[in-house]
Amino acid sequence: MRVGVVVGFSSSMEGGGLTFVASLVDAILSCSSAHTFIVFDSQLGESQERSRESRWEKFLQLASTGFGARRVVGSATRRMGLLSPDVSPLTKFIRASRIDVVWFLRPGNPPVSVPYIATVWDLQHRLQPFFPEVSSTGWTWGDRERAYRSCLPRASRIITGTQAGKDNIIDFYGVSPENIIVIPMPVADPTLALHDNLDVDVRVKYGIKGDFLLYPAQFWPHKNHVNLLLALDELRRKANVQLGLVLTGSDKGNLDHVSKTVMALGLSSQVHTLGFVPKADLYGLYREAVALTFASFFGPDNIPPLEAFALDCPVVASRVAGAEEQLGDAAVLFDPADPADIARAILTIQGDPELRAELIQRGRERVSTRSARAYVSQICQVLDDLARIRRCWGQDYAEVPL
Repeated sequence: MRVGVVVGFSSSMEGGGLTFVASLVDAILSCSSAHTFIVFDSQLGESQERSRESRWEKFLQLASTGFGARRVVGSATRRMGLLSPDVSPLTKFIRASRIDVVWFLRPGNPPVSVPYIATVWDLQHRLQPFFPEVSSTGWTWGDRERAYRSCLPRASRIITGTQAGKDNIIDFYGVSPENIIVIPMPVADPTLALHDNLDVDVRVKYGIKGDFLLYPAQFWPHKNHVNLLLALDELRRKANVQLGLVLTGSDKGNLDHVSKTVMALGLSSQVHTLGFVPKADLYGLYREAVALTFASFFGPDNIPPLEAFALDCPVVASRVAGAEEQLGDAAVLFDPADPADIARAILTIQGDPELRAELIQRGRERVSTRSARAYVSQICQVLDDLARIRRCWGQDYAEVPL
């Protein structure tokens, strides 16, 4: 089949979403499949021919455009002279490229006229609608709900990372369980960046002294920086433990509130707010940290714990629905709303070198089979199954009127 792979980024600093999508595109480039993949992205607006085996036809340079699929394909279709005022760019692109099946790498895309595979990371606007970033700002609650309600029930297949995520899709949108495929989220191979960064001392570069915890997360309210800071304060006051905390990620509107909390708690000497850092530096921080403290209220599909597993960094993480499924016994879990419980989890790792070593080993084993290539290979099996159905009608099919 001719498979249109729809890619879109809202920013080169988008964090986990960008990491996920970029790693999949790399894997698609090198996968072995009978299908022809055509990747759509339009930031540079130029179509570049990439010949890696005969199945690869077009690769539009990855970069940062809007979130939705319509913007993803817009520039390319304009240059192809395909736009008309009454037909969407995506529809035009599908027709011009004679696509059999579309695979949306990201959530929130509109239905299309051909069979399509949708991706769902979480449905937190349904589970925790009180967070402003899924209700009243950015991609609002109404926008999210319209997108999912329109897209998911009509999808040929839906890909999600955990059974917990699958259950949510069934409960909220009434999708047939047979149409939802659980494929655990992959981790990008971090070793490439490590080889380029072995001579960089991240402690010196960022002025970090002593033992520190790491939390790479955009500054959204749901990332829960404040309760993590309260846990840091609790460790200092009640356990006489003063660990540093390194925060990376770009501001999504909550950095000022987090910074004021740091000042109010008197933690300025312990907290390093680095903003967006190069991926190679981030990997170096993982390797130096006492632990990843992943405090997010959202889940279950999260990338930083998987990156930590791959980089031999112990993990303490929020006990959200599906966390045990994604992380298994390779992480110490805590109640993200309880600073005392977060502090307990941190102390559990900080004070037990044998447990720390054991968690590192478990994490390494857990991600050993979760590469982006393995993920794409499983998607290809889904496509193989769809091909047996899709071959029953041609690309020019139109119902004959009575």
